[in-house]
Amino acid sequence: MKGYITAMSYMGYVEGRYLLFCSEADYMDYIRELTEMDTPAEAA
Repeated sequence: MKGYITAMSYMGYVEGRYLLFCSEADYMDYIRELTEMDTPAEAA
């Protein structure tokens, strides 16, 4: 994960490009959701 703070937002690096987020926390949530989607659910 990488990114940087701008004057009023956060630029987060996602899949080869920068996307603008409201905050670093929003970026972290987005990355967490992407990671969960890529991880196969455990078989019951």
